[in-house]
Amino acid sequence: MQRRTFLKQSCGACAAIGLGFIFGSGILESCASTGLSVLKTSANNGTVSIPLDSFATDNFKLLRVSDYSYDIALKKETDGTFTALLMKCTHAGQAVTKAGSGYYCTLHGSKFAADGSVLKGPASEPMIHLKTEIVDTNLIITL
Repeated sequence: MQRRTFLKQSCGACAAIGLGFIFGSGILESCASTGLSVLKTSANNGTVSIPLDSFATDNFKLLRVSDYSYDIALKKETDGTFTALLMKCTHAGQAVTKAGSGYYCTLHGSKFAADGSVLKGPASEPMIHLKTEIVDTNLIITL
């Protein structure tokens, strides 16, 4: 092998590896965390109680209830009320994921707005809203 060919191939390989580390680490870093705060709890008599001070630092939480099939998206509204959406697609019952300011169903591609309304089908019904109530210093969600 000639020196020139060797240097071209070696430098090309080093550059490819370096770029792989630079771009690959950014991709892997974005996979490491969704940046969403997840609260884990259990239900008691069909309700869940969350301390209101859980919303001291941000206005959105994902609620993961043990032995419950779907997560719940909790949002503190500007007027102090709360919205609780069951993260279940109304088309085929698939769990939806938080995507930007709304929600997305990976099964058939339905998109929902932040308030749960349908932006793109095949879903035709909005996401299910769960009843919320403030009692003392807790948010009570009826499942």
